[in-house]
Amino acid sequence: MTRPTIEIDVELAPDHLVIRWRDRRSEGAARFDHLPGTQPEWLGSADELLDGADRRSEGPILDAVARWGAETGHELGIWHDDSGVELLAT
Repeated sequence: MTRPTIEIDVELAPDHLVIRWRDRRSEGAARFDHLPGTQPEWLGSADELLDGADRRSEGPILDAVARWGAETGHELGIWHDDSGVELLAT
């Protein structure tokens, strides 16, 4: 079974960024707020980011977002309501 191909588009503003993802069947988006001086520096909701994704796509979406962050030098994290903040890194 092959992993879904995820495409990422990012809209960057000084105080936030919006990450939009899509695959063959679905799409979604999440806002990440800029929190200077914290780790991670950009923080968004896991529920919002993965809304619209099926279970099979969740890992590839997180991998694509982490890869974008690593390539552009943006330290990204997502919070999970039940378990705190997860740093997205490749």
